[in-house]
Amino acid sequence: MIEWLRRVEGDRPFLTVEGRTWTYEETLEEVQRHLVEAPRLIRPSPSPESVFEIIAAISGGGATVVGPQPETSEPGGADLVVFTSGSTGRPKGVRLTLLNLAAAAAASAKHLGHGEEDAWLLALPLHHVGGISIVVRQVYTGGAVTMLTRFVPETFADAMRGDVTMVSVVPTMLARLVDLGPFDGLRAVLVGGGPIPGGLLESAAEAGLPVLPSYGMTETFGQVATLRPGAPLEYKAHALPGVELRTDPGGRIAVKSPQVSSGYLGEPDRPDPWFVTSDLGEIDADGALRVKGRSDNVIVTGGENVAPELVEAVMRQHPEVRDAVVIGVPHREWGQMVVCVYEGKASGLAGWASDRMAGHMVPKKWVGVDAIPRTSIDKPDREAVRRLVEDLSDRRVEGEVEE
Repeated sequence: MIEWLRRVEGDRPFLTVEGRTWTYEETLEEVQRHLVEAPRLIRPSPSPESVFEIIAAISGGGATVVGPQPETSEPGGADLVVFTSGSTGRPKGVRLTLLNLAAAAAASAKHLGHGEEDAWLLALPLHHVGGISIVVRQVYTGGAVTMLTRFVPETFADAMRGDVTMVSVVPTMLARLVDLGPFDGLRAVLVGGGPIPGGLLESAAEAGLPVLPSYGMTETFGQVATLRPGAPLEYKAHALPGVELRTDPGGRIAVKSPQVSSGYLGEPDRPDPWFVTSDLGEIDADGALRVKGRSDNVIVTGGENVAPELVEAVMRQHPEVRDAVVIGVPHREWGQMVVCVYEGKASGLAGWASDRMAGHMVPKKWVGVDAIPRTSIDKPDREAVRRLVEDLSDRRVEGEVEE
């Protein structure tokens, strides 16, 4: 990455944090100061120092980037190791090479058309692929990064009215921004990291945000499909240049691209160039991908399959439900029982849901909470929700079926 820094004019801005800007020349000096040949374990904070450390480690002996509760205490030995979010299970360290990073950055630039003149707003954690990929793609293209130390909707909205042209958010962040509009002057707002509730993209567009649904993961170092700029607004995404997409007989999405990791920390390389994800989807006649949910989330109850994402989408339409997560818990008669954990003070949910979905999809147990457990990038933490339900297993709540 040092060579990427050197090919940009030194006086061009690279990183702006809290009013202070580092040029490419100053960034190169900072990176060289942090450069070491040994692999490094980095627990980044939202700070310029962490940005420089990560770039230096990738350029040197390799960086293993971990969050507040790391799954490892040793560097991984690849150019970059980033851990999955662990929202559906134990986080896994993804081994990435500089070639993976370059392929991802190049594909993004070609698909979205961003380059030296663009500044990308960053408020996602640097230990997550959504945050670190912004830094890498901007170094690769010679663009700039405006980094906020945390996500505060009003502060983020103010920054969107500044010099930035590109933005990345998860759906929860976007939902908190739409009422702070109108906005103007942005080239693209990428929305990914989880299911997008119906109506959210339309509300964002009305607020002046050029929203583009995006699909990607840690194993692909970010986006592999994003709605093509200028295309009609739909809940789908087009493959980036160099990316091939298909679905297997079970409906799982498979990806083939130079940006796909070869494997996980502590495991051998994946022999098949096609990486089969746990996400379910379909590819339409236009070649665009529509994500339907996750195969490892499917609940089998009484011989019927239930996609939690479909139930959650319906429940979010209830006027007194702010958000909902649906899981399956073991049941001696049905195999699994559908449980809905929701934010809000709603009542009569079972009857309301029965009018809007098939009987086998209606949750049999309801748990109201003040706040649904979330990961560091604001995705619902399904494993934490599952533990919460287990802890409350002896609590009688509306809709609970006799065991």
